[in-house]
Amino acid sequence: MRRSDQERFDRFTELAARLLGVPIVSLSLVGPRHGVVMSSAGLPAPLVLLLAHGFSRHLAASRQPLVIGDARVHPLGANTPAVRDGLVTAYAGVPLFDARGRTLGTLCIMDTRPRTWTNDQLQRLHDVAWVLRRAVDWGAPKRPGAAPRQWRRATPDRSTLPSHG
Repeated sequence: MRRSDQERFDRFTELAARLLGVPIVSLSLVGPRHGVVMSSAGLPAPLVLLLAHGFSRHLAASRQPLVIGDARVHPLGANTPAVRDGLVTAYAGVPLFDARGRTLGTLCIMDTRPRTWTNDQLQRLHDVAWVLRRAVDWGAPKRPGAAPRQWRRATPDRSTLPSHG
């Protein structure tokens, strides 16, 4: 990734943290077996990946926003080490789609304490994601002589990053 792209992603996550008043924000690409945190605010990307990958995979596969006020009592979070250890308690995220409607990843906000996400916060999260989707060229990197990558639509058992075949 180019340095300018990384700076752009970092500005978005830092802006989202300030606008939403949350301690942790992540911007991730999510694949069938792994995820990549493109940027995070509040915690280093490797730690965010460990904390929120399960939520992000579910979010990308469902293609629907996910809002959890207290993950300690939510089926997706109650048994995860990050929640049991108090590192993530509240979570809200939205999927990111390209211009053709394909799921690329997630924009997520998290807190270490339970919280009731307000309509205003959730609308701001959607607004930041909307701007992000339009500010970044989400096309696959072009390699000289390479065939175009094939993208798949998300289903509950599969996310949509291109195959590396």
